[in-house]
Amino acid sequence: MVSIERVISGVYRDLRPKTQLEENDLIEWAAEALEQIGAYTQYTEAVDYVPVVDYKALIPCGFHQLVRIAYKYTPGDPCGCAFKITSSSDEGSCSCTTCSGCSSDPCSNLETSSDSVIVTQTQQLIDYHLHYRFSRSARYFKEWKPMRLATSNYAKAKTAHCENCINISNTCDAEYSVDHPYIRTSFQTGYICLAYLKQPLDERDLPLIPDKVSYIEAIKKYLIMKISYADFIKGAIHPTIFAKLEDDWHWYCSQARNKANMPDTIDKLQNMLDRHVRLIPYRNGYYGFFGNMNSQEKLRFGND
Repeated sequence: MVSIERVISGVYRDLRPKTQLEENDLIEWAAEALEQIGAYTQYTEAVDYVPVVDYKALIPCGFHQLVRIAYKYTPGDPCGCAFKITSSSDEGSCSCTTCSGCSSDPCSNLETSSDSVIVTQTQQLIDYHLHYRFSRSARYFKEWKPMRLATSNYAKAKTAHCENCINISNTCDAEYSVDHPYIRTSFQTGYICLAYLKQPLDERDLPLIPDKVSYIEAIKKYLIMKISYADFIKGAIHPTIFAKLEDDWHWYCSQARNKANMPDTIDKLQNMLDRHVRLIPYRNGYYGFFGNMNSQEKLRFGND
């Protein structure tokens, strides 16, 4: 990523204006150009744990576009432990199966005197790893499940009614809908893991631009076109000249988007190859959070 000042200095070199250009306008136009190019790789991927209170979660600051949402289906907060084990010989200690280095001891109130409690918790741990361990075809990832986008017209209502269901969420699966500045959920309290895109910013909170010549040239063309627009509507610029400026912007905008979307390393190309060259389509990737999709297909014909 490079600073937007690199583009602004390029505009001054190309136009040689006699008066100073308004920097705020140039910054806003450059942000518009980035939006119109709109390639996935120009944004920063971010992941946040967001608490759900009263069927809604506040969208994080800097949110640009939602990628997907997972919800925590096990008890406790994301730093806590789904299942805990203690031994009678080491009272007060715990072994967490889902985290390490928590800020507080989530097992401080765990009973350790009863052997039956230890047996029960051990059985829970075994069942957990047997049934919910992550694999290519697994529908679960540790403590999280995919959260589906609600399709009902009543999705923003309180839809957590699996007991005495009122049929607003007829599948009783966890669902969400976006209602800015909130994400509405079908359960009242809990946690969601939000994967989203945000615009990378510099130390002055100005947009950063991908360090690719196609991006820099495209944004320069957009700025020159916007600077010339005021003279065009006043009749000071011939329509043919302004049409050329507009065509340049459209051409470089498409070039920047295409270059950003194309794989540019051997590893990306190999991942694309392993995802697409398959005899059996990988249809369950969504439910495993698209994990291990870069693994080569291995088919066994005959005895297993």
